[in-house]
Amino acid sequence: MARVVALVVLLVFGQAGTAWADHTADQTVTVRVVDGDLLLSVERGPMALPTPAFSGAWYTTTGTLPGLTVVDTRAADPGWSLSGQFADESDGTPLSWTPTLVDQSAVQVLTMGKAIIGMRGSGLLAVADPAAGRGTAHLTAGYRLLLPKADGYTATLTLTVI
Repeated sequence: MARVVALVVLLVFGQAGTAWADHTADQTVTVRVVDGDLLLSVERGPMALPTPAFSGAWYTTTGTLPGLTVVDTRAADPGWSLSGQFADESDGTPLSWTPTLVDQSAVQVLTMGKAIIGMRGSGLLAVADPAAGRGTAHLTAGYRLLLPKADGYTATLTLTVI
């Protein structure tokens, strides 16, 4: 491995008794810090549920939600909250889920939501503490869904980050 050594020698010559003039210059520097964004992205494509299996009185399907990514670049770093609202369009039992943290930025402090059995209304996936939410977090949730009969099934899961 070659080594490169640079030696810089600055020689200042002057005469004894010569006064050096004080040279200064001011430059105004202006920068605009743009507040960032709070973004949520979901892995692409519709969520296809595994084929339900009959288990007593219900058909059961389980799996994992597509990957969720929360990116917070806001300068104020107020923290954030990620929740989901499940809208069931049949007589099925509401979604049950267990939130899971995949990874997060080193500076983030996150609290995961609790497992919910039979979620009605909204459920919390995760919360980022104020002054500790800036960065990127990857999350998901394991789910279970009970269906009353063998039939087509449609539901909507709305995810919100604020």
